[in-house]
Formats: sequence, C-alpha cells, structure tokens
Amino acid sequence: MRLGMLASQRMPEFVGNRLAWWTAGVVCRIKPVLYHIVRANLCQVLGEFSEEQAVEETVRRVFYTAIRSHYDLYRALRLPQEKLASLVEFPETAQAIARSLWHREGGSILVAPHLSNFDLAGHAIARLFPEMQVISLPDPPPGFQLANDLRQRSGARITPLSSTALREAIQLLRRGGTVSIGGDRPVSDLDDPVSFFGHPARVPSGHVRLALKTGAVIVTGCCFFSPETHHYTMHLDPPLEMIRTGNREEEVRINMARVIESLEALIRRWPDQWLMFVPVWPKLLEAETCAS
Repeated sequence: MRLGMLASQRMPEFVGNRLAWWTAGVVCRIKPVLYHIVRANLCQVLGEFSEEQAVEETVRRVFYTAIRSHYDLYRALRLPQEKLASLVEFPETAQAIARSLWHREGGSILVAPHLSNFDLAGHAIARLFPEMQVISLPDPPPGFQLANDLRQRSGARITPLSSTALREAIQLLRRGGTVSIGGDRPVSDLDDPVSFFGHPARVPSGHVRLALKTGAVIVTGCCFFSPETHHYTMHLDPPLEMIRTGNREEEVRINMARVIESLEALIRRWPDQWLMFVPVWPKLLEAETCAS
C-alpha cells in the first residue's frame, strides 16, 4: 500500500489511467480467485440472462475502477485537506440533504455501498457534517489499519466495529451527530440473511437497529465516477424515517427491506463501479468456480 502511494504520486495521470486499464485486462485473463468473486457478485446484479461479453466487460471495468480509484486517492493525499475534499463534486441537492441533517434530534446514519472512490468521497462528506463517526471492519489487519489512519485525515472519527464503537455511535446520534456505515459487505455470520438482489445475503442490519434505538434517520448515498466529465460526484437519497410497528424484529425486517432497495438501485445504476471483493453470496461463488 505504501509502495502504491509512492508510485501514484510520481506517475502522470495518463500513465496511471492506461496502467489501470491494462492491469484490469491482465486480471481478467489470468482469472485469480478475486476475479471469480467479482464475477459471481456481478452476475447476481446483472441478472442470469446477461450476455457473456457484457459480464466480462463489467468485470474488467470493476478492476479498472478499483485501481484508478486508489491511484486518484493516493495522488490526492499530498494535497491540503480542503483541496483534497474538493475533488469530489457535491451537487446542491446533495448538499441540501446534508445540511438538513445537521444537529437533527436523533441524529442521522449514512449507509453506503462500496461504489467507486468511497474513500475519497469520505473526505468530501466529512467536510459537510459537524461531527461524524465511521464504523469500519472489526479487528482490521495492518493494511486496513493504514487505510483507517488515512481516513482520519478527513476529520471523521474512524472506529472499527466493536461494542465500544456502537456505544459511542449511540451517544453521537443522541446528540445529533452522523454515523456512517457500509451496508453491502457481509461482516458476520451472525447477521440474519435478507433478500439482496433476489438472493439471501448476510449483509449488516446494525444501521437499522441503531436508527430504531435512537430515532435517527437513514440516508443512503454513494460516490460515482463520470466517464464524460472525469469527475467524482456525490449522490445522496432523501432521508428515510424508520417505520415502527411495536414489534422490533418486524421493524428491522421492514426497514432493512427499504434500505436494501435503495442500495440495490445505486448498485444497479453503476454496476461497473461496485468494488465488492468478498463473496456476498458464497453459494453463488461456489457455482461460479465449479462452472469455470
């Protein structure tokens, strides 16, 4: 990771772009385990009737987006924080949604899929919220810990998932702050399976449980890269108030379905920027590797 940072800061943009595309092509020819994971995930998103060429092109663009995103992020790290954050465009509609959440009673929870340059987007988002906590993967290995250290530059507090982090999140939400959580990456086998793109997946439900406990609203959103403008742009959906029935597990199911529907819409819109490199549906991955 440190080597990538050093190389990116010395490499011209046109070279970095071409190298990212070439490397993505090599990955798709060699077909390592990571290729099969991405392909299995995308096949569920694109649908079983997608043409083979379309699937292959989308897989390659996912790897290209991942490499290009890291290149752009590492180049940006040498910039002052304000300049770094400005690399992600924030349309007025998204800014208005963000401002509406400031010091809201019960707080707000930002739930995002792993789309495009989500780390760079974190710097732009944190600039718009007075106080933000990001809940990241539990027990991060050294590489992830370095990534978390870099994320701290945004001004957000980065806390790996733990009981302590959840207590801090509850306190922050109750004083009107914002908590950010990834909503599409399986983290624990203890999470109940929910329908995600029509197939059961153990994606997290903690954001819904936090919202029900504190009265927070949930806002889904993502960063995407436009090939036309060559800019990253932030997108935010309108806030979701939690539906309450008096039965907590029923409330979790109902509101999870609403959040999942929003996440699916974002991923379907930019499937070639969905940087999901762990199996969301392990049984589908088994079928993919067996077929290969």
